Amino acid sequence: MIPNARKFQKGVSGNPGGRPKGIAAKAREHGPRALEVLVAALDDEDAKVRLTAANMVLDRGYGKPLTMTADVTNKIEDFDDESLDAAISTLREAIGLAEPDGSGEEAQTAH
Repeated sequence: MIPNARKFQKGVSGNPGGRPKGIAAKAREHGPRALEVLVAALDDEDAKVRLTAANMVLDRGYGKPLTMTADVTNKIEDFDDESLDAAISTLREAIGLAEPDGSGEEAQTAH
């Protein structure tokens, strides 16, 4: 296959008929039995099978974990002191740390 070649033409569906009608209802119909199979797999001798089953059960019960991304395009030198102080305060609050001087007031940081 040619690198960067498309399998299908741009704008043309690879599945023009779409998903078969009623497939979601059919899947939900078998959901309880499928969950029983996953729960039974939690006791499998193979650790990979147990881990896969555990992940699938948790994903269905709690939803898949959120993926966090960060914009790391800026260098620290690109930020002014006020922005850095605000970010530091926000992080301290998020993790439950008091301000360094203990006064509860924001300390100015020399950057």
